[in-house]
Amino acid sequence: MFRIAGVWFAFATALFGSPSQAQFYIGGEAGWTGLFDQPDTINGVTSATARFNNGFNTGVRGGYEVGAWRFEVEYSYRQNGARDLVGSNFAIKAAGGDRHSNSIMTNVVYDFTLGYPITPHIGFGVGAANVFDGLMLQGLGQVFNNHNWQFSYQGIAGIRYELTPALTLDLDYRYFATIEQMFSIPKTSFKYSVYYNTNNFVVSLIYRFFPPAPTPGSGSAPDVPPPVP
Repeated sequence: MFRIAGVWFAFATALFGSPSQAQFYIGGEAGWTGLFDQPDTINGVTSATARFNNGFNTGVRGGYEVGAWRFEVEYSYRQNGARDLVGSNFAIKAAGGDRHSNSIMTNVVYDFTLGYPITPHIGFGVGAANVFDGLMLQGLGQVFNNHNWQFSYQGIAGIRYELTPALTLDLDYRYFATIEQMFSIPKTSFKYSVYYNTNNFVVSLIYRFFPPAPTPGSGSAPDVPPPVP
């Protein structure tokens, strides 16, 4: 993760300016997650739809802000409890289980500076997510119990409010998803494929580390000779 962060920071510095013009930042985040009804296709033939309750997300992120651009690394956890499994001629209520994910993303965000305390922003991210799928059904017991890593991506849109020069509050909508995943059904030879697609509303509190002020002779500004008496 730190190697990825270093690549982003070096890229940002090369394109947009020196470290003296930029700010490092860290922050925590939390919010609501909605998981779409998920058609689980078993062995590519039979399909059943897993449905989930509203869930939550939480995470941390840190990055490098230079001008209107932000380059960051983000860890997030999302969880939604299982509700039921519905097929063409059956509907079985869940007795337990959930679908949750741990993700590590690299994000690029652009802030539209309008001269007001509130600024909109858009962005995108790519990375990897470990998705866990666990489902217990009434009368059947444990049906699904799997996890694996898969490529993930997200789109970001939101607003930022400056509480102080060092503290900001972000309100984001994030669409987070993975490409198709394949899981095995315990104690059988069957496999099923599923997509992990979520809607997320996220609140983040961000702290900026301001760069030190330039010192005389550092090269940041020309030295001005003292006035002649």
